[in-house]
Amino acid sequence: MNKILKIIILIFIIFSTKISSYAQNVEINAFKKQNKALLKQLKKEYGITPEVKLSQDGFFYIIFTKKENKKGPNKYFIVDEAGEPLYRDWLDKFSECNGGYLFIGQNVGEKTKWGVTGFKRKQILPIKYDEVSHRNAIDAGTYTDSPFTFWYPGSNECWVATDNSFVLPVHVYFSADGSVITHKYHGNMKSKLSYYNTIDKSSGSSISNKRGLYTLDGEEIFSQEYNNFYIETSGFVNCYKKESDGLNLCGGKMLDSTITNIVVPPMFHDVTYKPDSKIIMCKLHRDDKYEEYDPKKTYIITFKDKGERLYDIGKYQDVISFYEGVGYGTTWGDYYMGLAAEKIAKAELDKMNSVIRTLKSDDNYYLPIKKPEEYKFDAGTISGMYTSAGIYLEKYITNTVSKNDPTLDKARKLRGEIIEARNNFTKKIDEYRVALQSATNRNIERERRIAEEEALRQQQAAEAAKAVERLTRSLINLF
Repeated sequence: MNKILKIIILIFIIFSTKISSYAQNVEINAFKKQNKALLKQLKKEYGITPEVKLSQDGFFYIIFTKKENKKGPNKYFIVDEAGEPLYRDWLDKFSECNGGYLFIGQNVGEKTKWGVTGFKRKQILPIKYDEVSHRNAIDAGTYTDSPFTFWYPGSNECWVATDNSFVLPVHVYFSADGSVITHKYHGNMKSKLSYYNTIDKSSGSSISNKRGLYTLDGEEIFSQEYNNFYIETSGFVNCYKKESDGLNLCGGKMLDSTITNIVVPPMFHDVTYKPDSKIIMCKLHRDDKYEEYDPKKTYIITFKDKGERLYDIGKYQDVISFYEGVGYGTTWGDYYMGLAAEKIAKAELDKMNSVIRTLKSDDNYYLPIKKPEEYKFDAGTISGMYTSAGIYLEKYITNTVSKNDPTLDKARKLRGEIIEARNNFTKKIDEYRVALQSATNRNIERERRIAEEEALRQQQAAEAAKAVERLTRSLINLF
């Protein structure tokens, strides 16, 4: 059924293309009849038979094609429907662009430099850029990138021309008619979520804070002094600056200033916007509770010591190493070691659960068997780190001087969860073994089917080859 549907679709596409091509030819032939005198005059003027083209936007234009020598590439001269040159020199390349424009190119050495001309307005951009792109005007709105729906800002029609002759590319934004330079940035440009661009003027270092975020028409959202950006579905943008040791400091702002024009400086562990309550929430440290951001309040991020900072960075093994070494004996050391050990165990357990889900799946059950290096987890790390986490937290609960410390409740709660997870780990191992055995059996059957299908395919191919050989011999004998 699928094969039949594909054939029907293919026939429809071919048929539609044929109709479109036929309609174009009808219009081109009509133009030729109405402009016989012009075409005859142009042929005499250039000494080459003109070729009439009709753009997708409905503009007629006329091409003259020649070669510098017999083996050389084609060169083109293009005039509009009235015979006026669209560019007053021969071109090496050209291509249509929506909106009544042509990208035009000339070879400079081994590279092609590009510019833009138009049917309504000649010489939009000169031929001097390595890349040129056209961006249509769009209104602000939303789009779905399953399963999420994102808000995006509106932008004006523009051209973006790139010059790669510098150490870093130079991107120049032009107005729709090419007469005004609206923005100019240095750096490597990348698309982000289809409706944004990042431009990075760094050498590629992950620590460098030299990346900016821009709308499609070049309007600056964040200047080139950040490490990365995260765009929430609400239209709130997180901006990140990274410290030399890897600590991410987060800030942000709402793209739609009619909702809120508050700009949060990058100094928090996390910042987010809550659409239901229409407020910005923030927290200074990884395990802090979120609070409403108050622009009038003075926030200061401090750390008890290097161990807490390492925990906020997410270097959990380094947290344990620090408090077992240089930071040994600090009151809160056992607390952060307990949290870090639990995070390490949980990360490895997540890998294990992912492998189990894959082994139980209908389609990909064989992947952990065929590619074991891509589906690894360490059961010893899970068990060992859960045990260590329980010991660290037990010690912290027992030895904490202040019984009113709010971290005690969290330590007790987490310790209970860790003991439960550790006790359930034996069941998890059994679940993995059963899933692996089932997937192994299914894979044996799968490989048997594949072998049979391959054998049948080879047999059919051999029979077809013999049939062709017999037919060939019969034709030879016949003639």
